[in-house]
Amino acid sequence: MRLALVAVLMAALVCYAGAAVRTVTPQSDPYPTIQSAMLVSAPGDTVVLSPGTYRDVERFNTSIGLRTAVCKLASGVTLRGMNSANCVIDHTATEIGILCANITGGAIRNLTVRGGIGRDSGRQDDGDGRGLVAGIMCLENASPTIERVRMAESATGIVVRGGCAPVIRSCIIARGSHHGIYIFMNGSSPVVIDHTTIVQNFDAGVYVFAGSAAISSSCITHSGKPGVYSYECLPSVTYSNVFQNGRTLPVPVEYGGWITDQTGQNGNISLEPFYCDFTGALGYDYSVCIDSPNVGSGEGGTNIGARGGTCTQCVSPVTRATWGAIKALYR
Repeated sequence: MRLALVAVLMAALVCYAGAAVRTVTPQSDPYPTIQSAMLVSAPGDTVVLSPGTYRDVERFNTSIGLRTAVCKLASGVTLRGMNSANCVIDHTATEIGILCANITGGAIRNLTVRGGIGRDSGRQDDGDGRGLVAGIMCLENASPTIERVRMAESATGIVVRGGCAPVIRSCIIARGSHHGIYIFMNGSSPVVIDHTTIVQNFDAGVYVFAGSAAISSSCITHSGKPGVYSYECLPSVTYSNVFQNGRTLPVPVEYGGWITDQTGQNGNISLEPFYCDFTGALGYDYSVCIDSPNVGSGEGGTNIGARGGTCTQCVSPVTRATWGAIKALYR
């Protein structure tokens, strides 16, 4: 037994010692694209992105047909940006920013994914009813860890399908032209959405279609349609702030479909979070006011959402207009 344990430990040390770190700089050798580094990476390796914008167009055969993406994550490989604000994957020219398909493990950390004009600001639906355009897409049993990723203007921020159960933690998913997160028939293992901020997306904040999800300590606000919507399933929601969703509807709708209103249950609230910069005047800062109800209201006394309290001006960024108020403008 002792010899077997020693053998396992020695094997683990050898694997760790052999892990490589490959740094990618846009259009520069030896790895001019993210995919060129992925192709030579093995489980345990890390691909590090230097500051810059990555706009490559790669093509991949998937379970939903031929798809274009900036890159495809390899099994057991970590894709990490040096700086989350300045390491940008721009998928304006592709359907997907980062594709995760038919892989084991892997992680995406500390970078920005954006989708560009036409998928921006949650102003209009992009017509992508099947959820085929996304900042990150998980297919074919891919279940990576996605942490500290900022997604904006990406149609749907994250799409999860077919046996996938990624962990989504400390991410910001904002101003997309479709859902924040779309989970489609992913199986019985839940997608974990933890300490994540989902804000200003055109359609639902989180849409779970005959799948499984566990949402905790997350802030889901100002969606065009319900904050959390489910069909033929009941995702769990705990210690989360689901507020002012249903902007395109006559009245606020925080929860919809098969899931009933969870406000006041399991630590859930529905209160103005007081973002530091909701309008974009300072570049969209989704940290919250130091007196925000998000502060200390997450599970175990943590903060709700991806960002804590940093600013002091607790001013509501928007006020829902009533029909009476609109008519009063024309009297």
